[in-house]
Amino acid sequence: MKLTDEHRSMLRQLWRHGAQSRSDLHGLMGVVPNRVGAAAAAMVQAGLLRECEAQPSGGGRPRVPLEIDPEQRHMVGLTIWPGMVGVARVNLRGGLVGKPVARMVSEDSDRLVEAAAGLLAKTINEKTMGVGVSIPGFIDPGSGRILSGVFVSAHDSLSLAPVIQRAGGLPVVIENDMHALAARWSLTHRAPAEQDVLLVNIADGALGAAVLIGGQPNRGCVSSANELGHMRYFVETDTCYCGQVGCLERVFSSEYLSRLDGADGVEAGALMVRLSRYRPGDEAVDVLLDYLSNGIANVANFIRPHRLVLVSELTRYPEASDVLTASIRRRLLGELVGRVRVDLWEQPVAHLAETAGWLALAGLYCEGWV
Repeated sequence: MKLTDEHRSMLRQLWRHGAQSRSDLHGLMGVVPNRVGAAAAAMVQAGLLRECEAQPSGGGRPRVPLEIDPEQRHMVGLTIWPGMVGVARVNLRGGLVGKPVARMVSEDSDRLVEAAAGLLAKTINEKTMGVGVSIPGFIDPGSGRILSGVFVSAHDSLSLAPVIQRAGGLPVVIENDMHALAARWSLTHRAPAEQDVLLVNIADGALGAAVLIGGQPNRGCVSSANELGHMRYFVETDTCYCGQVGCLERVFSSEYLSRLDGADGVEAGALMVRLSRYRPGDEAVDVLLDYLSNGIANVANFIRPHRLVLVSELTRYPEASDVLTASIRRRLLGELVGRVRVDLWEQPVAHLAETAGWLALAGLYCEGWV
């Protein structure tokens, strides 16, 4: 089914407001009733919408609300990471359909793309509405090329043309992994589009950020949010994949924590274990939280968002997360202290491909994603 502007408008209203009668949709969309009825009938027939149980109207015929159908159609999420490709189906309400599938592949970039294209071809079917593709790095969605990141050298780029071709004409939304996470947050939190959002994902040895302006991804902002993890400090860390030392994501890591402790070896996952037990006065962790808060505050001062969303397992540990958020606020410019709302989001544990599926949903329910 080829979606018209009216179809998309109706889907957006139903996503934001939940089940609505045709009369309600007429008011929300500003479209004459017969056109609402025709659009609704077409989408019910196509499996995008379904009718709910009739409700009394207080006079006249009962109203029959419409809602997005979670059973008939789906989106496909595809993720490509060094050494791995994965795929998942999500229904039109974001629920996982079946189990995600992952394949370990040689880290050769071309082989990864070919493997991803092959896995996508096996997953899409006549019920697929669209495809979301997430990849770490700096992406040009228009040309379908990865311009920089772990897959490409400083002078090359990598084409995703094989993936786009295997999609067989379905709408394809290609973004980096942080924009995929931002799409999921935006849709699940139904954030007001007029609020600019800085979303920061914090993990052991990995930091990423994305900016939403007017509800749309701010693509190409390599000097600030997208490169938060590569903000450099004058400290000796392990070498980052970018070839430098002192990158913030190498500072906020089990490896650097081990250096500060003077330990001989590094225990996998040691940082989050330590944060789970954190109490103020743990000098090594205090140093890491200080660097992290400084980096995040610098980006917030540069971008000046309305909302700062911190996404991390760290949010489970209030002693540490309270210190982090308080330290960020102390470093904000005076005019931003009352403006910036800081939210903590413990993102549900999910396969990366599932989150990629939310990119396709953003293409369906939000403007500016395709």
